[in-house]
Amino acid sequence: MNIQQIEYLLAVNKYRSFSKAAENIFVTQPALTIQIRRLEDELGVELFDRNKKPLAPTEIGERIIEQARFLQKNIEKLSDIVSEFKRELSGNLRIGIIPTVSPYLVPKFVNEFIGNFPEVNLQFTELITDDILSHLEDGTLDAGIIVTPYPMKNMTVFPLYYEEFFLYVSDKHPLIKRKNIRVSELNLQDLWLLEEGNCFRNQVINICRREKDYKSKWKFDYESLSIDSLLKIVNSSKGITVIPELALEDIPVSGKNKVKKFLGYHPVREVSLVVEKTFLKKNLIEGLTEIIIQSMPKKMREKHGELISTIT
Repeated sequence: MNIQQIEYLLAVNKYRSFSKAAENIFVTQPALTIQIRRLEDELGVELFDRNKKPLAPTEIGERIIEQARFLQKNIEKLSDIVSEFKRELSGNLRIGIIPTVSPYLVPKFVNEFIGNFPEVNLQFTELITDDILSHLEDGTLDAGIIVTPYPMKNMTVFPLYYEEFFLYVSDKHPLIKRKNIRVSELNLQDLWLLEEGNCFRNQVINICRREKDYKSKWKFDYESLSIDSLLKIVNSSKGITVIPELALEDIPVSGKNKVKKFLGYHPVREVSLVVEKTFLKKNLIEGLTEIIIQSMPKKMREKHGELISTIT
């Protein structure tokens, strides 16, 4: 098995079609088919059941593909090791980021990063936390930006900033007249939340500590990964939602009166960069982390009065 055959094997498995795989990795279909057949002859097994539509790996094929993924991940690390040794600041940096952080954080630092590292191709993908951790494990991401603490193994965590939660109240809701609102005054049935499985939703429910009581009273359900969508729903209803501190910057002056602080309790979330414990591209990760931290207001870089430090 050679490197080219590994690439072809994983492409066919991904697209479940020889023609689509060839098209997406920019080779001719006959060339790809020949290499897969040679690999099957070398191993003495059939890797794909060609009678199935779409194409599917055989039982032994699935085991070979799993090992091929492991090999590809480690092959890719070879060039990263060389680049790190040479202290080269170039190549791809693939970052997974949760949707409740991405639209507010990325614009704050991306231009400075590009200016400081012009030879780096910075790639962001919005994913939920579990998917980010999964992609870190399989090597398809170099780092993730998530909310911590979070249950995970074999990961190193670098805190980036701490942001407070605020309430956003419809001007049709009775609490609109209040400057600050106690948690005990909230009715979870008035809250518009993000979709199931989103960690921000879970954080909001934990703030209210009434998860078992939650049942929407609205006549339709609306699930979203977008905080901006929730703001629009609140503006047109009598509801309430909870937003992170960075999202306040996008609220127009006319809507500032809808933003309320929690009274007697100030919930805060920690946003961190996570990498595998044996992570590579240290120079790039280090540079990214430092730029993000420095892009934050001083008060958001502090936990218990101590400033967050960078990786070094």
